[in-house]
Amino acid sequence: MNDLQSHSLLRRRILPRHAQSYAGLIAGSAVLTLSLWLAPKYAIGFSSNALFAVFLALTFLKVPMLTADYLQENARAEDTPAAGIFAIVSLVVLASVVSLTLALANGGKPDPIAVTLGVASVVLGWFTVQALGALHYAYEYYQAPEEGHDEKQENAGGLQFPGDEKPDAVAFMYFSYTVGTSVATSDVKIASNTMRRRVVVHLVFSHLYNTLLLASAVNVMLSLGGGGGGG
Repeated sequence: MNDLQSHSLLRRRILPRHAQSYAGLIAGSAVLTLSLWLAPKYAIGFSSNALFAVFLALTFLKVPMLTADYLQENARAEDTPAAGIFAIVSLVVLASVVSLTLALANGGKPDPIAVTLGVASVVLGWFTVQALGALHYAYEYYQAPEEGHDEKQENAGGLQFPGDEKPDAVAFMYFSYTVGTSVATSDVKIASNTMRRRVVVHLVFSHLYNTLLLASAVNVMLSLGGGGGGG
């Protein structure tokens, strides 16, 4: 009886499917609509930051509850399709780049509010990309083989974590953010070609995004320095 109750609890979703993504998109759309009415100059900055902030807040609130047992029971139902991941990530990058480009596009002294919103958007966008990657790695790792497939399927989810504990969401966050910050895979071994392909895409994307972050920081300093010197 206790085992049945425990299994039932594990099968209950912590949040509705893809709730973080939907909530972020709804928040971003609502803030965009309101900003276009009240402060159109800052609409993209406010809305992109709202999208990222809501997604990240819900994701990090959910992470402590994403135990290894929960992920093992719910991975297939919870995962976002690869096309969905790509669409969300593309939206993240596009919004971040547009926001900061507009903030630095003024011929005179840059608007400090627009610059702040633009920088925050790029930074929060980077955290969003890594969080999305972590969740997708976790769900991919724990998805059971399809019926009729070989049960030895690609070396236990494609990643080998040190130690004997089954990896929880924190372990996948560690892996994803390590890839994002150092463009390396740390002490986690990649054990399948499928996972290698995903990690290669993540590595390349993170390198490009990190280059964007560095270029943005340089542009902001040059713009603010030039504006200050002109005053």
